[in-house]
Amino acid sequence: MSSHLSGAFDPVRFRHHLHRYPELSLQEQKTASVIIDQLLKFGLSPHTNIGGYGIVVDINSGNAGKETLLRADFDALPISEQAEHDHTSRHSGCMHACGHDGHTASLLSVAEHLSQHPPLTGRVVLLFQPAEEIGLGAKMMLADPRLQQFKPDAVYAYHNLPGYPLGTVVVKEGAFACASTGVNITLRGKTSHAAKPENGRSPATAVSRIMAYLEDLPDSIDDAFCLVTLVHVKIGNPGFGTSPGKANVMATIRSDSDHALACMQKQLQAFVDTQTADQGLTSTIEWVEPFSATHNHPACTQQLISAATALSYPIEVPTHPMRWSEDVGEFLSHWQGTLFCLGSGEGHPELHNPDFDFPDDLIGIAARLFIKLLEERHTHL
Repeated sequence: MSSHLSGAFDPVRFRHHLHRYPELSLQEQKTASVIIDQLLKFGLSPHTNIGGYGIVVDINSGNAGKETLLRADFDALPISEQAEHDHTSRHSGCMHACGHDGHTASLLSVAEHLSQHPPLTGRVVLLFQPAEEIGLGAKMMLADPRLQQFKPDAVYAYHNLPGYPLGTVVVKEGAFACASTGVNITLRGKTSHAAKPENGRSPATAVSRIMAYLEDLPDSIDDAFCLVTLVHVKIGNPGFGTSPGKANVMATIRSDSDHALACMQKQLQAFVDTQTADQGLTSTIEWVEPFSATHNHPACTQQLISAATALSYPIEVPTHPMRWSEDVGEFLSHWQGTLFCLGSGEGHPELHNPDFDFPDDLIGIAARLFIKLLEERHTHL
């Protein structure tokens, strides 16, 4: 794949290449290889296979100073692309529908700059993260002993955000993106003939009660934003002669507070246990794709705003956190830092839409902001 990227670094061309050849979470081997090849061409020495396919570049001045970590993600989604541009996905049922190809191209532009203008003070760490979409990549990288040598005093990452003018910086202190988890509730009873349902144990009543409980669950929590979205329900199998003996209920639970999310999980577990006992059923609850809440550190956020102001970038401070989740929250629970968004355009297709395509102009906008931030933190680049 790297043969397609020979010659001088062109971040737009690089992004288009990633977009053509997307890879799902935990399967990003070729994507990682292309990123590594490009870093080597810059003359940098990446640490590879950290917590899976994670990549870290350590640019240490050898002098005292701050330690800044910049992070980008590079996994794709199981979505079929619907677009007509010339860099559409070549992998059926998989596409970069969230812009991770653009995030990576931006950080590689920063890597190129640092290879030519390294910091004179402190240390800059560039981290390329896999498996963001399933909430595992950050945890896996943090569990790798090789990452534990780094002690950044500020972590920065960005996400593109449709619905805002191109290049607008969207950031706030405190809770910025929600904690969330998927929940898969399986109920097991006993099938029977539909003419004699009393001879079996149908989960239908328990399912209806659990669905109603999920709808009301956010109201049980005070002083936090909470939301539950029912995503899938299945009871029994098609067939008019059989009363069902098994059911599945799936939902996504989210909150701007890790504590509030944990409270909702505990309450749901207790309610399901009660319903299954009352109805003579057995049950299992599986928590899937958990994300920590993303909390922005005040000082780091103000430094980001200062850098954006110096570049005359427009800034918007939202009054509420983003409802979606971001795996960088796991890093920010270990190290202080800030996640911010950059507008992708007011009329741009939404994230995870089949016609989404990261706006190429945003690559340079993001890279310049990262570089300005580093200039302010590391004396000279």
